[in-house]
Amino acid sequence: MKRAALFAIFLGVAAIASARDEANGCRAFPAPNGAKLLYVASDIVLNGVPMSIKEMRTKDAPEAVLAFYRREWGSRRPGSYETPTQDWRTIATFEGRCYYTVQVRPEGSGTYALLGVSRKPDVRPQAPGAGFPMPMGSKVYNDLTHHDGPKSARTVMLGNAQAPQQNVIFYRDMFERQGWVSLADRQVQTEKGPAHMMLWKRGLEEASVTVQRVGNRTTVVANMVDQP
Repeated sequence: MKRAALFAIFLGVAAIASARDEANGCRAFPAPNGAKLLYVASDIVLNGVPMSIKEMRTKDAPEAVLAFYRREWGSRRPGSYETPTQDWRTIATFEGRCYYTVQVRPEGSGTYALLGVSRKPDVRPQAPGAGFPMPMGSKVYNDLTHHDGPKSARTVMLGNAQAPQQNVIFYRDMFERQGWVSLADRQVQTEKGPAHMMLWKRGLEEASVTVQRVGNRTTVVANMVDQP
């Protein structure tokens, strides 16, 4: 899940460069002729903000891709904005309530790019983590909802100063009180060190919770799916 800090969780449904609309109601994302696009996440909500994400591959060099978007967006207000990072070059623009971002990097003689569109909600979004139980003093880092037809999934990542075992007890008690059935409840070894993993099921719903100490805080990552 490490392609860029903001752009992750990518799965493909083929799309063409002239696709008409983004799922979040924004205008279709322009792309250079001949570019190959894959929808990675066409309908997600990150911390209350609707988004869609594509990946793009083209034989054009990164500078040519950036030049395309400078021409595409530079002729109308507010124009475009560019920021370089260590591995990527980024160009972005606003259009009404929609925010478009392109991240590019070399791939062979061509370019690999990530295209993201977010739309400012019509109403004030719920606070990240709303409705999800958490120990006192927790801070929500990310709250991501992904819709795939009738299926919905939610991932909440949070941290707090309580010990890992206190978090394990909190979530074990919470899931049991809400009628979930435990499928797994054990220590596991990860790249970042030891962690505690729990799997739960309730009807068609499934949930996993991973608790791990990171530095001086405990991190909790919860994944919930409403049907398999």
